[in-house]
Amino acid sequence: MDRLRYIIEDALTNLRRSGWGGLASIGTIAVSFVIVGIFLIITGNLGALVADWKEQFQVTVFLEDGITSEQLALLKKRIQSERAVRNMAYTSKAEALQQFKRELQGRESLLDGLGENPIPASLQLRLYESYQSPEALKQLTASLSRLEGVEDVMYGQEWVDRLSSVIQVLRLLGLSVGLALGLASLLIVSNTIRLAVYTRAEEVEVMRLVGATRLHIRAPFVLEGMMQGTLGACLALVLLFGAYRATLWQIRMTPGQIFGAGVGSFLEPHWAVLMVVAGAAVGAFGSVISVGRFLRA
Repeated sequence: MDRLRYIIEDALTNLRRSGWGGLASIGTIAVSFVIVGIFLIITGNLGALVADWKEQFQVTVFLEDGITSEQLALLKKRIQSERAVRNMAYTSKAEALQQFKRELQGRESLLDGLGENPIPASLQLRLYESYQSPEALKQLTASLSRLEGVEDVMYGQEWVDRLSSVIQVLRLLGLSVGLALGLASLLIVSNTIRLAVYTRAEEVEVMRLVGATRLHIRAPFVLEGMMQGTLGACLALVLLFGAYRATLWQIRMTPGQIFGAGVGSFLEPHWAVLMVVAGAAVGAFGSVISVGRFLRA
């Protein structure tokens, strides 16, 4: 217990003595994790948006005007037999026209001269997510287009797939930038701890002469590095949350109002915890490197 207290007190003393070098380490780690956190927030919210769109995604089957009730019944039965189809809804020509008028919002008079209803009846198909890939959709739409009574088949999955690709690119970019900045943080922490070790070289040498183990000598410095990394990551989270709330206040919106429920949220708790753990790991590893070099010298 006394040894643990000594290690903690020694680490806190080293942290106070580190001065500008320690602040530089904490600041560099904070900047690194702020940038990584920005990528995580952006990709997380875009991922939630895409997931919501995929959940609402549907294929619209437009029907021929002359389709009979018997043909419609057979067509529904045929489509419901498709393994990709989760559920199906029917919209008649009259219902489609009423929906279109509601979307015009007060400009319904534009349709007064149309005479006959030009909007076709349709079937709206909700698909299982496993069948929403471009290849599966092409096969499904080709099959549906050949059915009797079908005028056209439409879906808008292409742009959802493009957005998914953009998210993957952003994640890779965020990971690359995060690794580069993590290495920079590692070097700065390592150099800061190395300076602390050299300023206490005589004390460390005396400890070695009286038989102190390498673990006993190394522990306070490693703990100091962990403290620097943890402080840097926590500072990054505070800055990220402040910027997040300021952005929402600036655009006069609350979380969940930007694109829909679940979108516009801050970092998930597990990502925040992982950032703090990663910060502590970066600080500890940088300390292990610098102290190890000194003890081998």
